[in-house]
Amino acid sequence: MVRDNKSEFIKEADAAMDEAAEVVLQRARQHKTPIVVWRDGKVVELDPFSPEFDEPNKDSSTADEN
Repeated sequence: MVRDNKSEFIKEADAAMDEAAEVVLQRARQHKTPIVVWRDGKVVELDPFSPEFDEPNKDSSTADEN
């Protein structure tokens, strides 16, 4: 059994960030603009229609590891 040791505040903050990320994705798709992120020490523009945005990928999230 896996226990969830996150405080309620952290859970709410995570949910708010997930919601904000979804809004960013929707707006980028609506306006056909790239999503700009910092990746491997560089600024990168990502296609909002890329398959990496189709389903949330919880495995690659570093925030969940702390």
